[in-house]
Amino acid sequence: MPIVRNPVALPTYKVDPAKVFVAGVSSGGFFGVQMDVAHSAKFKGAAIYAGGVYYCPGQGQSAAALADCGGETNVNCQALYESELSASETYLDEQSAAGTIDPENNLKGQLVYLWSGTKDQVVNPKSMADLASEYEHYGAKVATDFAFPSNHGWESPNGDVPCPTATEPYMIKCTLNGKVYDSEAKWLTRFFGTLEPRNDGVLRGSLINFDQTPFGAAASNSMDTNGWLFVPQACRTSNTCGFVLALHGCIQNQAIIGNDFVTKSGIDQWADTNNFIVMYPYAVESDDPVNPMGCWDWWGYDDANYALKSGTQISIVYKMVQHVTGLK
Repeated sequence: MPIVRNPVALPTYKVDPAKVFVAGVSSGGFFGVQMDVAHSAKFKGAAIYAGGVYYCPGQGQSAAALADCGGETNVNCQALYESELSASETYLDEQSAAGTIDPENNLKGQLVYLWSGTKDQVVNPKSMADLASEYEHYGAKVATDFAFPSNHGWESPNGDVPCPTATEPYMIKCTLNGKVYDSEAKWLTRFFGTLEPRNDGVLRGSLINFDQTPFGAAASNSMDTNGWLFVPQACRTSNTCGFVLALHGCIQNQAIIGNDFVTKSGIDQWADTNNFIVMYPYAVESDDPVNPMGCWDWWGYDDANYALKSGTQISIVYKMVQHVTGLK
């Protein structure tokens, strides 16, 4: 598989507007929900691993967000939790009415997949149960994987962390009835229909390292200078393809685990044979704003409007999505 190793200008491709989706884990799960809700006219569904409801009102204080929505664990190894479901839905309704996010009725009929492990010590499974309730409240079609005895992380056949373990790079591998599980197959089938078999050999598509700075990414907003884009061979021509925005979690940025999230997420293997592009933007660790674990902004560390279309990181990533898909 050819790899462009130095950041280049982000290309533009031909993308089917009915096949634009978002996926994310942990902080990327929270941020993925924010992207989906804020731009529900663009995204047609979401796959969320170990995230939570649309709006966790941390008010810029990580302690409040971690205690209510995930990231902090008590002495019994149980992730702390305080339901923010009601506050989230109230805020969503208000912002939809105000026009600071796309109309909430776009969420009706969206295809949603949710993963939460029963042994998650970072994000309490109740947070994901709340998210399921929230999506169902707005009419989305929700499928869940809530029964695996997994800890915190992104589940994939390409993962290298045992299912019950929470450790870097948080790319976990689980089994079902003695066989390696493939959660990506489940939600990608929901998104794109019957799939061609995934490519478990050398990928034919290109993995492109692209420059994020033209879109506003900078240390001042805790975003990396570069991200990654996987483009199947067929999508490099005039073919119309699907699109998935894939968002890493805390402690999964390039400074900590390199591009393990790209190579071990198990998405590209399906993309290679099913003609959809995968974009992996990256956040970065920072001291100002305070973001020592390289998380996406899901509690307001960078911007009080973090969950709105005007939110700094949402605006930057959305510009990337618009550019690569050619959709305005």
